[in-house]
Amino acid sequence: MKNKKLITGFIVAVVLLLVVESYIYINNNRQQKNHTKITFVVTGDNFDNYENMIAGAETAAMDEDCFVDFINSPTEYGIEGEIELLERQLTDGADYIVTVSSDYEAMKEYVNKANVSGKVLFVENGIYGDLKNSIMVDDKELAGDFANYIIEKSKASKLLLVSTKEDINTKTLRTEIENALEGSDIILEYRLLSATTGTINQSMYNLGQSGFFDGFITLDYETLEAAAKAQSKLKKSVEVYSVDNSKEAVYYLDSNLINALAFKDDYSMGFLAVKDALAGNLRKQSESDEKLYYISDKETIHSDKLEKVLFPFVK
Repeated sequence: MKNKKLITGFIVAVVLLLVVESYIYINNNRQQKNHTKITFVVTGDNFDNYENMIAGAETAAMDEDCFVDFINSPTEYGIEGEIELLERQLTDGADYIVTVSSDYEAMKEYVNKANVSGKVLFVENGIYGDLKNSIMVDDKELAGDFANYIIEKSKASKLLLVSTKEDINTKTLRTEIENALEGSDIILEYRLLSATTGTINQSMYNLGQSGFFDGFITLDYETLEAAAKAQSKLKKSVEVYSVDNSKEAVYYLDSNLINALAFKDDYSMGFLAVKDALAGNLRKQSESDEKLYYISDKETIHSDKLEKVLFPFVK
């Protein structure tokens, strides 16, 4: 009987000791956890457009054990909606904001006037090298490299450059592509198209069917999608070269509906945004060896390097 009491007492003591150790372990982990909150305020109506960026940010957040959130400002609310959302997130306790803004200049002006530049990172949309607290693709370099690729690979004598908007990034891409092709054997014409779905699809089909152009260079998702749809219906295929980051763009390339794709590395930008925010926004553009963009075609899309970028969820 006495032995049973001793054994029972020993078991109880061991259980209590384990409970105490578990409590200490959990409490220490809670104290060590990084409670920094980073909120991405992005423009647009569809989070699918930011799928790769979200994946990169969440990977970095797991590495750093911090909190990451994504909130979108609908397109119809414009820059005013983005600024209001940014202000609200800072008021609600976000330590840092990462913004993908529809109006880079207006957002930059607000951030400077509100004196919150130490809390805001600009990603993707904007001018490369303009701000220390930014992670941007060098659109001039991207456009130049893509134009050189087109000059080398294309068999076209006349291409149509198309977009549905003229924001700062699109203007840079257009200007650099026009400059690069100016001295080549390819004649280039530019047209700004309506983004209305039915209108743009019909326009691209008509342009492709007309025979006036041997192909398209598309500068945004709307023109890419319309060109790919037209390509699938045209009696005679045309060349299509696109600048876009969407998973649909990768699908069109993989399905041979477009010839080549200049693709910004959203995954790495999301990853670096979290790392840079936690580091105090101290990394300068010149310190990054990565270009954060790639040019892919049907021959390189499934290479080891590009599969990790173009198909980030494939293990």
